[in-house]
Amino acid sequence: MPVFSAKPLEEGCAKIFRAAGLTEAESKQVAHSLVLSNLMGHDSHGVIRVTQYLQLLEEGKMKSGQEIRVVREADASAVMDGGWGFGQIVCRQAMKIAMEKASAGSVAAVELFQTCHIGRLGEYVEMAAESEMIGMIMCNNHGGGLLQAPFGGIDPKMSPNPLSIGFPTGQEFPIIVDMTSSVVAEGKIRLKRNLGETIPDGWALDADGNPVNDPDVFYGPPRGAILPMGGIVAHKGFALAIMVDLLSGVLGGGGCSRDGVTSGGNGVFLMVLDIRAFTDMERYYDEIGEFTQHLKRSRLAPGVEEIFLPGEIEGRLRKKREEEGVVVDEETWRKIQEVAQGLNVPLGLVAN
Repeated sequence: MPVFSAKPLEEGCAKIFRAAGLTEAESKQVAHSLVLSNLMGHDSHGVIRVTQYLQLLEEGKMKSGQEIRVVREADASAVMDGGWGFGQIVCRQAMKIAMEKASAGSVAAVELFQTCHIGRLGEYVEMAAESEMIGMIMCNNHGGGLLQAPFGGIDPKMSPNPLSIGFPTGQEFPIIVDMTSSVVAEGKIRLKRNLGETIPDGWALDADGNPVNDPDVFYGPPRGAILPMGGIVAHKGFALAIMVDLLSGVLGGGGCSRDGVTSGGNGVFLMVLDIRAFTDMERYYDEIGEFTQHLKRSRLAPGVEEIFLPGEIEGRLRKKREEEGVVVDEETWRKIQEVAQGLNVPLGLVAN
């Protein structure tokens, strides 16, 4: 599989988006967000999405040049319409507003609807952590994108309903939880299919409710369902998925998961807490440091060399991939070359 340095890969993707009609600023931001996902090890939300975004743009389901529109607002909250803009653009706008409101009033909650795929959720809570704030984000698929079965069921009735929470630590890496309430994100199954690999036991069911390992069988048609997170205690993942769906869909204009929705996109809930409204930063960082070291001092299980905090592996992987390059699977690279040729874009990308 080809390996590319991050900067040229980002520039190549930006050229494609610019040729497809995005503004210069949009092209750079979306390309940066996708490659950043690859750097962090979230390849399911990386450049594999380039062709998907271009198809949505061509179908009119994704729009360039959109700015969020506030439809309801209070001192500590807002409901915003993303105008079906690129998620990496309008969601960053929404997070900035949430951070501004939290800075002014200690806590802020924002609902965002009619936004296209927002990508890796950790990116947005990292924005808050960089400003010494605590960030939280979660989303459903705007009522559609039904991929996850309810606990005890076999039909896909919910989206994977991911969430992310980020805490600044004052250390090399923030603490970032970035996960789906389902066992796995759909993009990881897509990546397995591109790589010609099977999917592990416990990830998904086929359309008849049987355990499935073949990604092609999962996708069908008819398509199967991803299981809730938790294995024998998957009722916990299911309950979490319900909470995400409610917070992302009820308060704003996105709506909860339901049959018959084809619009896609994300309904998004964001929350930001200004740490200084609760405690001083020195005390906060002292407490965080003592707690994380307390965890890392645990005796290690057989075969384990180190205890990692949430987000620590991704942070280290980013450094490694910045030095060694980003691996792009053959199918994704073929599709990127194909769309670039169709748009007469000379990528100028040379594998390492």
